[in-house]
Amino acid sequence: MYKKILMAYDGSPEYRRALRQGTELAEITNAEVHLLAVIRSSAAMPMAGGVNTSEVVSEEHSEVMKLLDEGVERIRERRHVECTGSIGYGDPVDEIENAARDFEADLVVIGTRRLGGLDRWWRKRIGKNLIDRLPCSLLIAIPPEDFEPGKE
Repeated sequence: MYKKILMAYDGSPEYRRALRQGTELAEITNAEVHLLAVIRSSAAMPMAGGVNTSEVVSEEHSEVMKLLDEGVERIRERRHVECTGSIGYGDPVDEIENAARDFEADLVVIGTRRLGGLDRWWRKRIGKNLIDRLPCSLLIAIPPEDFEPGKE
């Protein structure tokens, strides 16, 4: 079944749920796990008021690294699953696709939450964009309280 599982992780409740589900699958299948956190290119964003962008990027990197380390340890301690982690920089879809290819993943696990109205229209849906780009299967963990058959 699955031997290498890539899990995208940002520390949000949706991605924590995906982390639990992916870890359970890894335990059942004895799969190796790689946890990926992505930092969007904040250095390219315009900064006002004389803010030093290198300090902002460094602070963001530290926060994401802490989340990533906590996620890796949670997987290793609770489920005794072999797990590594890394940080990607840029567009999450591109970074997840590249990491899946580099890691030779046969499953990618991401979290999501239902969006309504304008949010659905404005936001880039990571899962939707990954479907056609991944070289492997994709598991999108949907919170049970959000699931309603036929709901779009």
